Amino acid sequence: MKINLHILLLGILLVSALYSCNNEDDLDISEKKDNRFDLPQGDHDFDDQIVEWNNNYGTSVLYRFSNADLNYHFTSSSNDVVYDVKVEAEEEGIRAAVLFLKEDFFDLYSDEVKKELFPAKILMAGMLYQNNNYVPLWDTISQGGMDFKRGYMVRGIDHITLPHVDKDFAQRIQKPEYRERLKVALNRTFIQFLMNPYNDIIAKIEYSNILNTFASYSLISEDAKNGTTNPYSSGNQWYDEEVMYQLGFLEYGTYWNFLEPYYWTAPDKDNDFYSFLEFIFTQTKSELQANPLYTNYPQIQKKCDYLIEAFAEYGIDLHCVGGKE
Repeated sequence: MKINLHILLLGILLVSALYSCNNEDDLDISEKKDNRFDLPQGDHDFDDQIVEWNNNYGTSVLYRFSNADLNYHFTSSSNDVVYDVKVEAEEEGIRAAVLFLKEDFFDLYSDEVKKELFPAKILMAGMLYQNNNYVPLWDTISQGGMDFKRGYMVRGIDHITLPHVDKDFAQRIQKPEYRERLKVALNRTFIQFLMNPYNDIIAKIEYSNILNTFASYSLISEDAKNGTTNPYSSGNQWYDEEVMYQLGFLEYGTYWNFLEPYYWTAPDKDNDFYSFLEFIFTQTKSELQANPLYTNYPQIQKKCDYLIEAFAEYGIDLHCVGGKE
């Protein structure tokens, strides 16, 4: 009887799991090979480009989607960010956003990268709200150390999302400074999508090896606290700002200027990585190689060179964002 009861319970759990997987509010991760979206989503001029991307690379660029497409997680957690789309993207904004995606994202990478490494979905929202916040997201989310915030797009297990594709997007994106900021943010989020997957089973690159090898070029200060063995610990401190570059950092973690002697501490490993990514992204190859921070500080040069070589193995040219020469 006990065995039969166990079998019955197992059957109930299996049926529940199957129901959950088919529930529209509990969607599976989109596999690039399995397109469950009907494209085109309209009959606009920009829909042809969207269909072409999907046919060639398996990435679905969507301007109509459900909240489940934004919020799917492997497990529920109180730390999960929940987004709510209040307003769909608007036609004029979508048209400008598709052109922006083409010129400042798709055209920067090889066909192989787009097929193998691009997310399954790129979503475009009009008004996007976060975790019961009554103020909508603008265009990027700030992340990073206290003094070094950087803009990222919204991202999920299988998507990157542009959160403010309204009727005025077309005007905003024409401003060079705004466009450059969004270009860097979008491509930075793509690298974050690869380097910080939500689970190892969906990892596309050897991100841990890249990060750890990169970090191995960071040094510990002579003024570090006794017993400091990790260059990214708060005990790795220094009293002269230039020492930061000698140790192989482009930015610090904290500047303690409450009591003398004032000192700086190391950033964390992730922030260090993204500071170098931005350093490379915002310069052409010749500009980088002529930059005094690159030419005068061996550890900075080693870290830059390593990242460029490591991503090149996956077909990603980190110089593509700063501009081809």
